[in-house]
Amino acid sequence: MKQVNRQNQYAEFSMTISTSRELWRYLFRGQKNSSKKLTRVEAFHDLIERQYAALQEESEYIFGSISSLSRAWHWDRDTTSAFITDLEEFGVVSRYDMGKRAVLKLNCTIG
Repeated sequence: MKQVNRQNQYAEFSMTISTSRELWRYLFRGQKNSSKKLTRVEAFHDLIERQYAALQEESEYIFGSISSLSRAWHWDRDTTSAFITDLEEFGVVSRYDMGKRAVLKLNCTIG
């Protein structure tokens, strides 16, 4: 019997899992971060909450600079910028230029 390398078994396709804001809130219920610096998961959750707030204000864009996100997450500017770039590469976030400012939008389905 041919043995399959588990690491390569799934390398040829991708998988997308639909989540909701409620699921993220559930997953973080009871979590207390002992440090001020957010993890990547916490920063991503913060983006979800910011997107929700923007939608409540009838805007599809998250207004805020890399600097303001850096301050909120207690990260340096380069780390924040790299994180947003990584999320863009995953297809989760889109970055748009509005004048001299870049704005973000989570690529989400609203329903």
